[in-house]
Amino acid sequence: MKKFFSLTLLMVMMICATAFAEENPPIISVSGEGIVEATPDRATISVGVITREKNPSAVQAANAKTATSVINSIVALGIERKNISTGNYSFSPTYRHTENGKSILEGYEATNSVTIIVDDLNLVGKVIDAALNHGANHVDSLNFGLRNKAAHQDEALRLAILDAKRKAEIVAATLGKSIVSVRNVSINSSRVSAPQNYKMARAMAEDSAVGFETPIESGTLQCSASVHIEFEISR
Repeated sequence: MKKFFSLTLLMVMMICATAFAEENPPIISVSGEGIVEATPDRATISVGVITREKNPSAVQAANAKTATSVINSIVALGIERKNISTGNYSFSPTYRHTENGKSILEGYEATNSVTIIVDDLNLVGKVIDAALNHGANHVDSLNFGLRNKAAHQDEALRLAILDAKRKAEIVAATLGKSIVSVRNVSINSSRVSAPQNYKMARAMAEDSAVGFETPIESGTLQCSASVHIEFEISR
């Protein structure tokens, strides 16, 4: 009886092991990378108007007047108003701190940040100069991008998948195996890396004051994607 039970148990274990092996075929797990370079066709500029006055109503009026002048100068270059927006507005008192630790009210400060989307990159330097020449005294950022970045990201993703497949085929061939099917796919990342170009506001203002147009070079963008794929291979 014991012999029969041991033999039965051994057969059951062998059947389970065979079934487990069939349910868990050999897998190759690889990562793939894809990179596409693209020429930017859009720029986003942020300029600021910072105004300080003793009187709160005076600082508000002065800031509004200057910000309006800046916006009108940009519109005059052919930039549509729908591409110009207020990125941030702040109003706060300013204090002077004495040696004995007291805070004395000196006046008020208003900041109006204007964001401009420019689709003609030849106008980027002109937009910055116009803003500075009409009262903007701060350049917060200049970023380049793509109007249709999805197409470039899709191509980077396609290249990442091909890269993963190529690696898996090399591994399988080296082992004397072949790829049977795809078990799992995960996208690790998909992004556009854009160069950031900017100058200090003072340097820009000095260039504008002497009649130079601010030079802007957009460079190139990198659209990248990475994937992780599990391939089932032959036994």
